[in-house]
Amino acid sequence: MPSLPVLRSDSGAVSAGGTDLVRSYLRDIGRVPLLSHDQEITLGRQVQELMAIEELREELRLRAGGEAPADAELAQAAGLTPQLLKKRLRAGQRAKERMVAANLRL
Repeated sequence: MPSLPVLRSDSGAVSAGGTDLVRSYLRDIGRVPLLSHDQEITLGRQVQELMAIEELREELRLRAGGEAPADAELAQAAGLTPQLLKKRLRAGQRAKERMVAANLRL
């Protein structure tokens, strides 16, 4: 019967089957605090705005025969300046990542 591979976790402990890797993962996700109700609402709105901009980008791409719109064109269609568009896209992406990280603990 074949034996399980020996794995090393970040702490250097050796285990068969990766038990320490699972513990390490659970410990890491436990470090991310849960979101408050207000944080969920704020981050959710930022993610919704990100999704709306991405949907608009796709709509403009389809209208242009498959060519992606320039940032200035997308900003104009969204009623934003190019700088504000970039800021909202970054904020939405960060909000999405934060929500995913916080929800991994659930």
